[in-house]
Amino acid sequence: MTITLSLKSVGEQSVRTERDLQAISAELHSQDALEWRAISGRVTPYDVAEELTRSRTRARVLTTRAESSSSSEKLASAQDRYDSAVDDELRLLSVGRTQEAEEVDEAEVDPAFDAVMDLLQEHSGAASSAAARAQWLSNAGIVITVALGLGLTAFVENRRRRAQLRRDAERRSEARYRALIDRSSDLVLVSDREGVLSYLSPSAQRVLAVTGAGAGTVVGAGAGAGAGAGAGAVLNVLALVHESDRDALRVALQQVHPQRGVTVDVRLRTDSSMRTLAISVQDLTSDPAVGGLVLTCHDLTERHELQQQLEHRALHDTLTGLPNRALLAERFAQVLGASADGGAGTGSATALLLIDLDRFKEINDTLGHHYGDELLIQIDPRLRQVLRAGDTIARLGGDEFAVLLAGVGDLETAVAIAYELQEVLTLPFEVEGVTLDVEASIGIALSGMHGDDPAALMQRADVAMYAAKQHGVGVAVYDSSIDGHSPERLALLGDLRRALSNDELILHYQPKIAVDTGEVCGVEALVRWQHPQRGMIAPDDFIPLAENTGLIGPLTTRVLELALGQARRWVDAGEALQVAVNLSARNLLDERLDRHVAELLTRYGVAPALLKLEVTESAVMVDPVRARAVLQRLHALGVQLSIDDFGAGYTSLAHLKNLPVSELKVDRSFVATMQTDSSNAMIVRSVIELGHNLGLSAVAEGVEDAAVLKALAGYSCDVAQGYHVSRPLPADAFERWRAAWPGIAEHQAIAG
Repeated sequence: MTITLSLKSVGEQSVRTERDLQAISAELHSQDALEWRAISGRVTPYDVAEELTRSRTRARVLTTRAESSSSSEKLASAQDRYDSAVDDELRLLSVGRTQEAEEVDEAEVDPAFDAVMDLLQEHSGAASSAAARAQWLSNAGIVITVALGLGLTAFVENRRRRAQLRRDAERRSEARYRALIDRSSDLVLVSDREGVLSYLSPSAQRVLAVTGAGAGTVVGAGAGAGAGAGAGAVLNVLALVHESDRDALRVALQQVHPQRGVTVDVRLRTDSSMRTLAISVQDLTSDPAVGGLVLTCHDLTERHELQQQLEHRALHDTLTGLPNRALLAERFAQVLGASADGGAGTGSATALLLIDLDRFKEINDTLGHHYGDELLIQIDPRLRQVLRAGDTIARLGGDEFAVLLAGVGDLETAVAIAYELQEVLTLPFEVEGVTLDVEASIGIALSGMHGDDPAALMQRADVAMYAAKQHGVGVAVYDSSIDGHSPERLALLGDLRRALSNDELILHYQPKIAVDTGEVCGVEALVRWQHPQRGMIAPDDFIPLAENTGLIGPLTTRVLELALGQARRWVDAGEALQVAVNLSARNLLDERLDRHVAELLTRYGVAPALLKLEVTESAVMVDPVRARAVLQRLHALGVQLSIDDFGAGYTSLAHLKNLPVSELKVDRSFVATMQTDSSNAMIVRSVIELGHNLGLSAVAEGVEDAAVLKALAGYSCDVAQGYHVSRPLPADAFERWRAAWPGIAEHQAIAG
């Protein structure tokens, strides 16, 4: 009796083991589908990570319960290798190393998966054999037991209990599968290679609105039916797919094989709309529990819609909905490429117009950004009144727009269109009951004439637009003579960077003389560039370039080094002389300027009073508050300060009286013509008197002849400099000039 019961227990355990092994197989197939969805690029590794972890946990629980101690290590080890290979593959995918991930998939993932499945099949067969053997022995034991007197009733009862255990195991297994599928948001279908469905998961039935079929087999005869097919109809998945996508799914159904799944994106008709799905097809025809192709459908609709929205935002302005700079460049390249390849408009130029609204900032500052935004929204329909349907309007940012005229013909036509655009933009805009007026500056660049590269043409149209704004002409065509970013200027910029470290910069010194005594009272250091190939380059050709590119800081530092080095040599020779150095507007924005000057004075051992720094009115007015703070710190060092080119800028008396300067330099444009222009003579005299009234000395630049020098003496001017006294000279030539300088009276007599 004891032996018979033991055999019964073995048989029941073997049945449970067989069902658990089948459940493990189902979990591994689910993991394989998740892995394939990631490697095919349909989802990211992060999208499958959580579901993959849950499936692995369920599989390990089933493995622990189903296996004997002798087989447990082999199957667990095989699962570990498969999990590790999948993890390696997903890590590579997550960092974009797709090619390496595909190699791992082929070399490690697939063999590991096959190895686990082989072990499962082996163990499942062993469990099935054990169950059959135990059943036979149990039956024999029962017969023996009956023969020994237990009776027919006990035999029947044991058979009934064993059958009940098997049915319970089957129900638990089926419930497990159903729970897995019911909790999944993916649609799970089973079909044959022709697309005829034999199973739909509950989620698939809900989404596809299939009626008359439970979460089981959809069977019947007759013609294929679409969604909503009732019981008895043959439901074909191809009938649910968008016509243009059916061939792709049909090929996937025909070509899928057990060793490799196939994934395809299709649009599938649901109960209310057309959805985009990634369908992963696995061939489980040989699995008796499935007996068909498993189609796992993952909904990509929201992701596709979000991707389309992101792509639109990346290429369009959020306020106006117009193409942005990136999309304009793309269309520009397409138009130029089509013309070069002989497409439409071949031989006809393409024009780019850049438009900047004038006085737009006043609207924002006065009425607020809401009114400014509403005005910007009206720009597109206003421009459309002039343009053709195929012309592109883009917003580049702020109040700057662009118009792309493909196949415009010639420059004359482009200019005519630009003037029409300017005219419609000058018409009043109505924004919430307020009438707003703006004007526009438009720059034009034409392909062929001004270049054939989109980036170059956009840059040149930008140059033309700023020229139009600067000169107030409304419309301007690109001209290389006004382009500070031409290839020649860029090459010069590169040379200037090297010149700063190659000692190519030198200083010339223009003497300053006291008007009343003729004494040489100082020099102005003027930088020159001795280019190794181009020869001597004048400051007007490279200083503006340095100011516009940020090189003005290193350039000023180099000039100070050279000037203070020369001042030190004059001190050592017993001929100390004050040296003046010019500062730019960018220098006055440098909060570290005073510390830097102090370091240089210490390095060269020059008294601060021997250094004079000259700044223009316009440089001070860029940021008066910051400029005043920087100048006050320089003044505290003992450095002398001078306002250069006074009279040509916009310094108010309120600013001037608060600046720690000791000198005013009258602009040369007034001094040079004071003998022929009485108005300029009056300005020179007034500036000299103003300086004296403020306790400042007055310096006249541009003294070109003896008559001007004599008139300046009559105005009580303090210091004069100009070609009449001496041109700027190298240090050695200046020293010879200084030694030979006879003084004003004798010089005047010699000159006369």
